[in-house]
Amino acid sequence: MATTGTGRTKLERIKETSRGLRGTIARELRDGTPRVSPDTAQLLKFHGIYQQDDRDARHALKARGEDRRTIFMVRTKNPGGGPLTPEQWAVLDRASDLHGDGTLRLTTRQDVQFHGVGKDHLRRLIRLLHTELVDTFGACGDGTRNTCACPVSALRRGGD
Repeated sequence: MATTGTGRTKLERIKETSRGLRGTIARELRDGTPRVSPDTAQLLKFHGIYQQDDRDARHALKARGEDRRTIFMVRTKNPGGGPLTPEQWAVLDRASDLHGDGTLRLTTRQDVQFHGVGKDHLRRLIRLLHTELVDTFGACGDGTRNTCACPVSALRRGGD
C-alpha cells in the first residue's frame, strides 16, 4: 500500500485508528447493506475474514446488468496444523452448512476456510466457532503464516 505522506502506509493508519482492530466493524455488520467499507474490509482481514465478490455468479449477474454479489471468506487459525477434535470438526462442518456454501477447504497453512458467507451470517459464524475454541484471529492480514521456531532450538546450552 502507498504511504500517506507521514511515512505510514494507509493500512498502518487504519490499524492505528481502529481502536484495537475494532473500527466500525460492529456497526457495519448491522447496517443492512451487502458489503463493508474499504477500511473495514482491511480490518476484517485481521479477524480472518475477506470480502469478495461471488466469482461463480459474476458473469450471470453482469449479463443481466446487475451489480456484483458480495460474499465473505472466513479462515480459521490453527497454528502449526495442530489437531482438531472430532467435535470441533463436526462444528466446522455444521457451520459451513448454516453460514456458508456448504464446503470446507483445507489450506496449505493448516487452516480451514469457509466460502460463500453472507454479511448477515458473519457474526453468528464467528460466535459459533469461538464457542468451540476455534479461532479466526490472525488467520489473514499481517500475521505469521507458518509455524515459526528458533532455527537453533535443538542445540543444547553450553555450546556442544
